[in-house]
Amino acid sequence: MKLIHHSTAIVMALSTFFVASHAQEKYPVKPVRVIVPFAAGGATDVLTRLAANELTQKLGQSFIVENNTGAGGLIGAAQVHNAKPDGYTLLAGSPGPITIMPAISRTPISFNAERDFVPITLIADSPGAFVVGKNSGFKSVQEILAAAKASPGKITCGSSGVGAFSHLNCELLKSLAGVDITHVPYRGAAPAMMDLVAGNFDFLIENYPSPQKLIDTGDAKLLGVTSRQRFPLKPNTPTVIEAGVPGHVMSAWIGLMAPTGTPQPIIDLIYKELSTSLKDPSIQKKMADMGVVPGGNTPAEFAVYLAKERETYKDLAIKTGLKID
Repeated sequence: MKLIHHSTAIVMALSTFFVASHAQEKYPVKPVRVIVPFAAGGATDVLTRLAANELTQKLGQSFIVENNTGAGGLIGAAQVHNAKPDGYTLLAGSPGPITIMPAISRTPISFNAERDFVPITLIADSPGAFVVGKNSGFKSVQEILAAAKASPGKITCGSSGVGAFSHLNCELLKSLAGVDITHVPYRGAAPAMMDLVAGNFDFLIENYPSPQKLIDTGDAKLLGVTSRQRFPLKPNTPTVIEAGVPGHVMSAWIGLMAPTGTPQPIIDLIYKELSTSLKDPSIQKKMADMGVVPGGNTPAEFAVYLAKERETYKDLAIKTGLKID
């Protein structure tokens, strides 16, 4: 009798284990929060909402985008870092909090971007667009570099702010080309674009979606892109590398990430479903209209991508001594 009771207990325990294991494997069973560390309406927000909508349709639970702004994206990223690693809080990662600020911030950051987040997949990326105003006399990147060498400090490069993607592009150009160019920071991309068109500084290297409308209307002229190969959306535009600046590669990317410790099956499931959506022609058309190229790389490939990005900014910080508070 005792043996029967003992055997029954073992069977019940095993049944409970397998039921629990099956429950753990099922995901998602409740809404998932996707934290965008920037304001609503920007490229990071819009593209993340597109991805979240696809995941909602594919996985049968709501992927809810929440905007938590401040400190160049660090506040929102910290929120995800502090969340339980169960797959129900994800981060819309981007260069600011993940690759730029860790390289140039003097102020200690509450998380280690490389150690504390797991890459899932790239949503989209785009190069920097090397643009001048419609009335600019410059017709190529080479002409601007020649003018900068002939008159050190006279040529001006605008940016959307100190430490922004556009600022780092300016510093990278100065470092690689060995030229003295004056940096003119603004409070955001919009005022910088207005002054570019007005001719109040010479050029800007901003992520492509920002000046896309100006380029399309002819208010800005696209002289180059900062991708390694030519940008698929502007195949006739040379890269800055082709213009004579080897190594000038800088991408504005958006990708899904999760807190370290998130179960691998969840990471793999999100990657699988989102990467499938990113191959859909209608999604690709929407992204092309926004000036970006769809992602969809594997978690391992995304990790390699991020490693290269980190090296770019670390090397730049070392070479230029650039640090911000």
